[in-house]
Amino acid sequence: MKREDFKYVIAEWLQQGIPEVKGREILLPLDSSLVTVVTGARRSGKTYLLFLTMKRIVEEGRASPDEILYLDFEHARLKGVTAADLDEMLVGFYELTGKRPKYLFLDEIQGVRDYGGWFRKRLDARVYLSGSSSALTPKRIAGELRGRCVNYEVYPLSFREYLSFLGHSPPKPEVLLHREERGKLLSLLRDYLQYGAYPAVALEGDKKRVLKAYFDSVVVRDLGGTPLAETLALYLTANYAQPMTLNRIYNYLRSLGFQVGKEKTMELLERARETYFAFTVEQFRKSERERKMNPKKLYIVDTGYPTALGYEFSVSRAMENAVYLELLRRGKGEVYYWKEYGKSTGAEVDFVVSKNFRAEELIQVTYGEEEIREREVRALEKAKEELEPKKLKILTWDYRGEIEGMEAVPLWYWLLT
Repeated sequence: MKREDFKYVIAEWLQQGIPEVKGREILLPLDSSLVTVVTGARRSGKTYLLFLTMKRIVEEGRASPDEILYLDFEHARLKGVTAADLDEMLVGFYELTGKRPKYLFLDEIQGVRDYGGWFRKRLDARVYLSGSSSALTPKRIAGELRGRCVNYEVYPLSFREYLSFLGHSPPKPEVLLHREERGKLLSLLRDYLQYGAYPAVALEGDKKRVLKAYFDSVVVRDLGGTPLAETLALYLTANYAQPMTLNRIYNYLRSLGFQVGKEKTMELLERARETYFAFTVEQFRKSERERKMNPKKLYIVDTGYPTALGYEFSVSRAMENAVYLELLRRGKGEVYYWKEYGKSTGAEVDFVVSKNFRAEELIQVTYGEEEIREREVRALEKAKEELEPKKLKILTWDYRGEIEGMEAVPLWYWLLT
């Protein structure tokens, strides 16, 4: 890789300057001695989080713009870069600015072959890395950098961020419970669930067209770009927020004529998880074998995809999916679902939030208010007897109160608090 290629790209960056960006709730550290890594689905806002971090650095006087180096390794002139070329990057920056960079922001770092060895040597700059493929999972990064990193995962906008992007500053949730403008908030929540929360889509007029383009150019490509990958992606999108098994997916693909084995099916499902497109939640069982054997619940990174692909919009399923993504944003790593043991049609609770396999909270999500008492409460009572959690919560569309001693909270209220 020629130094001139680096200088060309760096000069573009210095001339352009840090773009204006909207704020996100997630904040990256400004003075970590570890490499800060940002992972997540494509189009979820990782690059703009890097830009936001740069602005904070400049505003706090930690560095001037010409002491910050940003490179996107998907730039046409940086194809085929290896770790051995990165020293030329620093030399090129010094030639252009007369300074050594205090901060390095390197986007799509998975495009640099064997990058880990270069970052394991001592650098005088704070380093931020980002990327968007199965080659840059938190586990693989930790191995590549020998654990000398801290990872931050970025998802599409939370409901709070979504409102901010659209210029809405609602009163505090407690105040909204007693105001008519709650109707406007419910309308915005329905749009949030129906069209999803990708940052660019939130600001776009033709949301379906953009989402369909994302599906074709991002999701299908990340899964392999083949007809088999597209078929699997469509199946997962159509069946989100529902139980699934490997056998069911395998049999579906075979029924369409794909010559695929279970190992390949499992590999594709793992790739869907690694690229942040689809997530699976296991049944709450202390036995690892039982967790692996039982059906898993399936969730997707953005509830706008079913709408963009022409599937019927289900408010209840979108609500449940939104709750799962919010639990991820809040750092709830141990999330399961509960089902009555030994009964195929037994009671079920949507989420068990646990710590070291001790149930901390049970969360039931429901859209219909009339059915709350009969179904959701019965399931929570049965699960409570078995798991003895500290908290019980029912998330509704717009009902706030108590149901047989259990707290019922509107979804919008929970998302905003």
